[in-house]
Amino acid sequence: MSTFYTLLTQIGAAALINAQGSNTTVALTHMALGDGNGAPMVPTESMTALKREVHRVPISSITQHVDNPSWLVIEAVVPTAIGGWTLREVGLIGGEQASLLAVGNFPETYKPQLAE
Repeated sequence: MSTFYTLLTQIGAAALINAQGSNTTVALTHMALGDGNGAPMVPTESMTALKREVHRVPISSITQHVDNPSWLVIEAVVPTAIGGWTLREVGLIGGEQASLLAVGNFPETYKPQLAE
């Protein structure tokens, strides 16, 4: 498995199975960003929240990956005034309960504020 990856949580897998069974969809609405509480993290299916969420933004784009139709490319824009922390984890929020449906670890990336 890759060092950095995203996986469905148990809640996310259940939501997708229910959606398939009822011929509906699961809405992905937000991307949660976290700093891992200061350390790298390993995503697990049992997670219901990020280790430490620092910001949440609406999803701006969801497209199918060009080379792998089993992957989604999900994008969100973090405003320039938001930052001052190191991104280490991401989560996809959605469904009827606005739950954590997928979680991933992320290469340590500092997100500066505009003033920086």
